[in-house]
Amino acid sequence: MGGVIKTGVAFRKDTLDKLEAYMKKMGLTNRSKIIDEALEVFLTERSILMGTGKVGGAILLYFDHDAEEELTHIQHDFLDIIISNTHAHIDRDNCIEAILVKGDIGRIKELISLLERLKGVKAVRYGFFSIGQI
Repeated sequence: MGGVIKTGVAFRKDTLDKLEAYMKKMGLTNRSKIIDEALEVFLTERSILMGTGKVGGAILLYFDHDAEEELTHIQHDFLDIIISNTHAHIDRDNCIEAILVKGDIGRIKELISLLERLKGVKAVRYGFFSIGQI
């Protein structure tokens, strides 16, 4: 493990408020340690996107119901990597969808990029596992 380097970071107020509330509820006092651990988890989970090869996993979406038609059109262009999806209505205006994928990480990154840019998509989360080189 490397040494510690001090740096300044700007946060949105609501994000920092959530962090402070979490720390208080959990009895934690070291903000730097929590942020360092959270960043490590983030980078570990997303580092697979920097690699090459074949992966499998899930893309989770939270979006406005009005975006559903465009999401379907996008997915039709990625049938080579999409193996399944599940759609659910949260309420009258909001939906969630889980898209299971398998294939080349480059192709999966293309899909994620389109989904993240789509108007009405509120959140995109994903998790992947390496399943070998192509």
